[in-house]
Amino acid sequence: MTYKRSVVVVGAGVIGLSSALKLQESGRYDVTVVAEHTPNEIANGKRPSADWASPWAAANWSPWSGNSDPLLQEKELDTYRELTNIVEKTSPDVIGIQRVHGVFYFEDLEDKTQEQQKQRPWYADAVSGFHDIPAESLPNGVTYGIEYSTFTFNVPKYLVYLINRLTALGVRIVERRINNIGEAVEYGNNLDSGLEAPNTTSPVVVNCTGLGSITLGDVTDKNLYPVRGQTIVVQAPGAKRTISRTGKLLIYVISRGDGTAVIGGTTEEHSWDSQPNSETTETILRRALDLEPALVQEVDDSLSEEDKITDLRNRIISVNVGFRPMREGGVRLERETVSSEKHGNLQVVHCYGHGGFGYQSSLAYAKAVVNLVDNASQKQ
Repeated sequence: MTYKRSVVVVGAGVIGLSSALKLQESGRYDVTVVAEHTPNEIANGKRPSADWASPWAAANWSPWSGNSDPLLQEKELDTYRELTNIVEKTSPDVIGIQRVHGVFYFEDLEDKTQEQQKQRPWYADAVSGFHDIPAESLPNGVTYGIEYSTFTFNVPKYLVYLINRLTALGVRIVERRINNIGEAVEYGNNLDSGLEAPNTTSPVVVNCTGLGSITLGDVTDKNLYPVRGQTIVVQAPGAKRTISRTGKLLIYVISRGDGTAVIGGTTEEHSWDSQPNSETTETILRRALDLEPALVQEVDDSLSEEDKITDLRNRIISVNVGFRPMREGGVRLERETVSSEKHGNLQVVHCYGHGGFGYQSSLAYAKAVVNLVDNASQKQ
């Protein structure tokens, strides 16, 4: 029997699942995913925990990186290219990813000059259909606008797709909370199957626990902090695109491709409040409808704005709160040797702290994880 190095991925958000998939698809590793929460909960109709970030994301491809952030630029562009290939081969009904028209408005921000705000985005020549929106077509208060072809994620469907794909490839899914990174090796396939691992002692552990790394033993990363986001899922078959307005407040509408849309949102740093705020809900509804009238496209256009708001309010499927895993200093992507009293020196690859850009950079970060695991396997 050909020996494959065992890898245990801790965490089943979009980063953990994407990493597990790339590792298993490489053919070099035998992968297990260990997580307290997995997309099986979604598949079984259970409402996901607020402590698990990925199910609550609105999720589109809209670059987080600025013109002076080449590392994140590379990850986001690589993921854009992979998404382009994926949607050409797989139906949105299966994978939950669709190509859509994207419209992005930017208000006059006090901390940036007009020249900085209108600086041509780094991705202008890399994405399909990019062009500036003429000044005369911009809404009041907006100083710059762009359009291009991009992607949106139907998050529940995509997460379920990922875990089903992993299961089909033979990846073992263990639904369990671990309190210390060293515990993860106990679920490695080599140990469970009784295979003798040549020239090695323990599986490689990949830590994709997001905010869980604040308290995870032998990690306890205090650079992590939550950014609270409140969103609303509405029935809106007329909303076919993704559109956003960024300024002092953030508002966006993201079509999920199934007749629903996610509207949001908030960016509240260091807040752990998991309860929706009714005033915030009302603000989101009003600002979203102003941004995207197609949310209530089917109703009589002669109705008053209040009647349209009432109609949109009646379309609410759920009001959600999630916590983006932000990190001072950016994403932690590195290999580390961790000393464990029970298992000796463990090779651990960390990949967490993706804040609000997890989905749009996930596939590239997953490939980076494979490279680090390759390196870790050679070191031990």
